[in-house]
Amino acid sequence: MDHTKLHQRPPPSRWTRIKRAVTGAVRAIRAGRMRHEPHRVTSQYARMRQVGSWNLRDSRPMIKPVPANLRYFSRTPYATRAIQFYTRSICSLEWAIKVKKDVVENSEITRQIDTTSACFFSPNHDDSFSSLLQQVIEDILVCGAGAIEQQTGGDKLRPLWMWPVDALSIQIYADWDGSESQPRYCQTFGFGNVGVAQGRDLLNRELIYIRDRITTDSPFAFGALEVAFETINRLLGVAEYAGNVAANAHPANLIFLQTADQTMIEAFRAYWRNDIEGQGQTPVVGGTDAKVLNLRGTNDDALFLKYQNFVIREIATAFGISPQNLGVEADVNRNTSETAEDRDWDLSIKPMTRNICAYFNREVIWGRLGYSNIELTPGGLDREDEKATADIYEKEYKNNAITPNEYRARRNLPPLESKFGDMISADAQIAIEAARGAKVVNPKLTEIE
Repeated sequence: MDHTKLHQRPPPSRWTRIKRAVTGAVRAIRAGRMRHEPHRVTSQYARMRQVGSWNLRDSRPMIKPVPANLRYFSRTPYATRAIQFYTRSICSLEWAIKVKKDVVENSEITRQIDTTSACFFSPNHDDSFSSLLQQVIEDILVCGAGAIEQQTGGDKLRPLWMWPVDALSIQIYADWDGSESQPRYCQTFGFGNVGVAQGRDLLNRELIYIRDRITTDSPFAFGALEVAFETINRLLGVAEYAGNVAANAHPANLIFLQTADQTMIEAFRAYWRNDIEGQGQTPVVGGTDAKVLNLRGTNDDALFLKYQNFVIREIATAFGISPQNLGVEADVNRNTSETAEDRDWDLSIKPMTRNICAYFNREVIWGRLGYSNIELTPGGLDREDEKATADIYEKEYKNNAITPNEYRARRNLPPLESKFGDMISADAQIAIEAARGAKVVNPKLTEIE
């Protein structure tokens, strides 16, 4: 007998190998780095390391410099209209928590959907999902980022809570290395209080920082209002001047009395105020040396209406929408209007909505809650002709290519409770014919049994 074989261990089973691999991966995660993870050679935000700039090695949160009146500019008429175009369009979508495509729903996934829906559509005591989303979208447009704090509790039916955060109060640790134990964000209190009030550090899992228009030169993003800031400033200046002109605060003419002294000028001014202004009388004066000099034009060109129109178009361009959404409707007919509306939806509303969905799914549902088989979906985002869609569905249903519940799922509608909801057309017709054949007519009773 070969005694050496008695002391040899049998090869580990497949389950043992998997268990060892998982255990090693968990230990590597706890150590702060996955096994065999490569090291980065390039420097993040390399331009910030130059002399005189903010130093990444200082381990201080980075401050985003923004104009002090950025929030005030967001409340001006055209900026408000542009922001409302986004908030009202996105918040009016049919948001729902659904199972991922190609994933079979079971009782556990149904429980996860119910739990996640409770967390999303009642995120805190004050907000609904719509009001939370509205605040986040406005911050994305104003300062380029939307911030949401997320914390977990002990209620199994509602384990997650979310609160909107002023994105301008968030500073970023640009040297964050991905460790979950190190803070990535810091919330400051007040404005311009650097070095005065101590902020509150936040871990990566505690804050959802949704960025739009991300660049490699800065950890911050840039909002549409920041791009349009100077344009709005010019519009406010020319609008104020035009208002003063229209209200006659800026007179159009100057009267030049060539040979008059100060006494005559004061007498003429008193005569004009007392006898002419507001009286509707024709002024009559004597002398031969009086001249009227025009200070400005007296038509609409003096109000710079064309320039104001141009500036409004610049604001619309900065927000990625058509000027017609800001009230500029010159040379717009039905065809061009519908084309511009569809373009705004496809190039502005859809990308922002999908970006928000990606953050919520990755940071909240898949990350914090750990539910990898469900996702947040915006119903009605892919707008289409309803009649054409109905015609396509009718053809697909007649060709046994789709069921009623599959069509309803595309529109984020609940499934039908009827058994016909999951039947193709052929199966439904067979069931109907079978039901008809089961009915027998009794000629004596003339009733259907």
